[in-house]
Amino acid sequence: MTVFVLAAGALLVLALAILLFPLLRKRHAPQQSSERRTTNIALMRDQLRELESDRLTGSLSAEAYEQTHREIQRRLLDELPATSLPADSDMPGTSRKTAIVVLLLLPLLATGGYLYLGSPRALNPVLQVSPEEMTPAKIQQMVEGLQQRLINEPDNAEGWAMLGRSYRSMERMPEAIDAYGRAEAGLADNADFLAEYADLLATANGGNLSGKPLSLVKRALAIDPNHLIALWLAGTAAFNGKDFATAVQLWERARLNIEPGSADQQVLADNIAEARRLSKVDVDPGKAISGTVSLAPAVAATSQPDETVFVFARPLDGTRFPIAVVKLRVGDLPAKFVLDDSSAMVADKAISGHPKVIVEARLSRTGNAIGRDGDMQSAAQTVKLGDSKLQLQIDRAYVPPTRPAP
Repeated sequence: MTVFVLAAGALLVLALAILLFPLLRKRHAPQQSSERRTTNIALMRDQLRELESDRLTGSLSAEAYEQTHREIQRRLLDELPATSLPADSDMPGTSRKTAIVVLLLLPLLATGGYLYLGSPRALNPVLQVSPEEMTPAKIQQMVEGLQQRLINEPDNAEGWAMLGRSYRSMERMPEAIDAYGRAEAGLADNADFLAEYADLLATANGGNLSGKPLSLVKRALAIDPNHLIALWLAGTAAFNGKDFATAVQLWERARLNIEPGSADQQVLADNIAEARRLSKVDVDPGKAISGTVSLAPAVAATSQPDETVFVFARPLDGTRFPIAVVKLRVGDLPAKFVLDDSSAMVADKAISGHPKVIVEARLSRTGNAIGRDGDMQSAAQTVKLGDSKLQLQIDRAYVPPTRPAP
């Protein structure tokens, strides 16, 4: 029985660590502009319309249409949740609490009920409480039963951590902090627990990671230098302390541990881009393309200062969807630009993975990321990664993108 309890507890703790952090950590992340996501979604939706037009006119094969259509739809679905839902810190308390109960509290209390009853008979399906009978009062009773049991087992660190997670899901922060504190000595070498504890303390303190939360994060990183949650929190602490260069370094390490193309990776890429902007951290010149974009005199004479200019990088394989984009204003031209991984449209399609790309600039009269009649553009150029002297001049009417010879 002891073996079963330990095994079940270990599996539950692992599952909870994975489920709990994405629900709770975003309240500490620096506030990010939604401009990039808005641009991405507009670009993808217009790209679908343009793709359909190409199919109807016969300028695109059925195979190429299906492949490109699926890819754009996948990217659009990846972007929509991040823009259609409010940040965690803005969610009503009831909605957030419900989400956590669904993902955390019910499986947690199933184990808590077993510990409370203290008998293998609790696993008998006949004796289990049906979901319909799991009322708030019974949940409260089970949590209190677990708490009473742990009073007699003060050294049960896993149990106290479990109780702490229960209290946190119920937004009973003082009790959660007390339970985590009781578990700390027994889980001092557990990086997952230390990162959770740090996040809890910071949450209770309005997102402030200074003091003990940061100390816990450092301890977690000493145990596991690549711990995702600890790296994320450490980067957030550095960002909040205006040590933007350190934030970039920590978040870059964290990004290596996130599934490519995931929403979390895109959030982290946005954070890194913002930290770089604020710190003016130089990127590896061998993994970027930089240069100057300007307007031809005739174009400048017919343009307004608040009109939008996009600088795009596209892959050589003919895919129309850009892999990197920089947004500027006519009033800022001539202007220098840098296309690097922080300007990636999709995190797993970074420019550093392409030895050569196609680069062009476009003046948008409407501010739309997709070209329209009346827009102006530069010549498209095939450029090697690392080029730092690219000159783009917007001097001609917009035409749909083509693929120059490599």
